[in-house]
Amino acid sequence: MPIARFPFLLCLILAAPVQADIYKYVDENGQVTFTDVYKKGAQRIVLPGAPAPLPPAAKSPRRASYNPSPADFPRIDAGTQKRRDDVRRQVLQDEIAGERRNADEARRQLALGERLQPGERATDASYINRVTRLRASVQQHEQNVASIQRELANLK
Repeated sequence: MPIARFPFLLCLILAAPVQADIYKYVDENGQVTFTDVYKKGAQRIVLPGAPAPLPPAAKSPRRASYNPSPADFPRIDAGTQKRRDDVRRQVLQDEIAGERRNADEARRQLALGERLQPGERATDASYINRVTRLRASVQQHEQNVASIQRELANLK
């Protein structure tokens, strides 16, 4: 019997946060229909205990706008922020140096991998897979370098 209760409780827990607007629609024949899809002329039904509906402006996506920080918002002095930016810049420069080394090594491995092994042809699946994997590695390292360069350019 305890096993039978578990799925029931699980359904209750999963269904608890579900919410939908319910509309009452009366057609020209006088037939009443309750639905969760709005039709012209339908009236929204508010169920007891249901959370208040969001205002229409909150439902539509809005562009981000500048909101000034509240007066009691913690401030960071310029010296502290400069030190943090300097640390971030140094971390990014260390990362880009490492990523450039990795890209150089990947290019070297690609040059070696593109050489045909004895008895191997350029049309062999093993050769094609090896070269494809090595080229993907080079491309990934180059993308990482470009991303880190963008981050460095965004620093003040």
